[in-house]
Amino acid sequence: MLKDFENILEKFYDYIIVIHRDDLIEIMSNYDPLLYYPVLIDLLDLLMSTEIQDFLTNALTYINLLDQSLNHCQKVLIEENPHLKLTLKEKIKARLVSLPEADGVFIKYPSCCDVNKLISFNGTVTKTCSPRLLESIQNFKCDKCSFIFGVDIDYTYRELFMKPSRCPNKDCQSDKFKLVNSEKNLKLNSKDYQEIKVQEKLDMYSAGSVPRSVVVILENDLVDCCKPGDDVTINAVVVRRWSRLVNDMRCDLDLILHANYLKVNNEDQIQINITKEKEKMFSEFWKKYEKRPLTARNIILSSYCPQLYGMYIVKLAVCLVLAGGVSRNDSSGTRVRGESHLLLVGDPGTGKSQFLKYANKIVPKSILTTGIGSSSAGLTASASREGGIWHLEAGALVLADGGICCVDEFNCMKEQEKMSMLEAMEQQSISVAKVSDLTSFPPLFSSGLGTGQQAELVTY
Repeated sequence: MLKDFENILEKFYDYIIVIHRDDLIEIMSNYDPLLYYPVLIDLLDLLMSTEIQDFLTNALTYINLLDQSLNHCQKVLIEENPHLKLTLKEKIKARLVSLPEADGVFIKYPSCCDVNKLISFNGTVTKTCSPRLLESIQNFKCDKCSFIFGVDIDYTYRELFMKPSRCPNKDCQSDKFKLVNSEKNLKLNSKDYQEIKVQEKLDMYSAGSVPRSVVVILENDLVDCCKPGDDVTINAVVVRRWSRLVNDMRCDLDLILHANYLKVNNEDQIQINITKEKEKMFSEFWKKYEKRPLTARNIILSSYCPQLYGMYIVKLAVCLVLAGGVSRNDSSGTRVRGESHLLLVGDPGTGKSQFLKYANKIVPKSILTTGIGSSSAGLTASASREGGIWHLEAGALVLADGGICCVDEFNCMKEQEKMSMLEAMEQQSISVAKVSDLTSFPPLFSSGLGTGQQAELVTY
């Protein structure tokens, strides 16, 4: 086994020296040794070069070997280039991108079959906690024999550290020891730590089902790189997490993701699968009605929510909201929104809710809620405190960022809840102030639909 690890380390070393030599020299040229330095490694190219077969199923072991190889490569490059002012960077990490398209890699939601595997997961961030400092190693000193030993962080336990029951010294076996972390060790062994909750993408689950969420652990340079409402792609290792063992109590077991790489996809356009047949159909349709565009428009409107006959003016208004406009930034940097909002007002039974349900059905990223029982925190965002740590949780408007938010029975909302939506609809941003926690979400690119005498609001 040791020889196998040595061979793998040698393969990783050869690959990094050839492919990432310039990246390492640039990192070592930086003057600050306490910053986090990620090295993006193309996993598909790495596997083809090293011919490792079981990387995806033993990802944690190989990622640790990659980190060791990066440190070894730094030392070698420093010796080879004495004329350059290169310094060794301890906080350098390998970040894996471009995962191979193998079975069980790109998944909708992790299951027990994915434990200890490297997977890629797409979702929406719904909750973030405040970043905190975490010790990767805690040192203990035995009161009886004065033996000092370290306990590494263990993500399989909810408390992260499990205090040992006995002294590891065979001649002692005492159960009394104390924590002896010095300031020097604290600076070397500490890391930034954050937990977020990611929900599966809105277009992945069917209507009526409850969307599933998973806790994701972020460390070092990944901390504080996303906010609630962001669409993210996470390359992570699936880990079991056990709760504390208590007599006569059932032990809870959860699946969490230990992230290795995270990418925010807010700027990416929604990917729609457009085949050549659809492109041909589109071009032929508009070629046929080239001289009669209004007729073509009426045909498109009649196909929207076809269960409701007529109502072309209402359908035209809804389709214009779904299509959206073009935002612009003036010379002073002020952003003028291009998205419009729509309020549907009418008697009961005139099909207002059907328009909202159909809009929610055809738009990939959409939220459908009702004004009855909706709170301002549920519509915008909320800040709560759990276990002494502040958590920021996204509401309906934040989760619909880049899509559409439909609010049924808008007239049943309290005046306070309506006012909480004003900033999101006008400025397309949401600010949260809770005790000492002040947060502002960047511009939201969403609109709204709503109905009333019964009234419903739709935001896109």
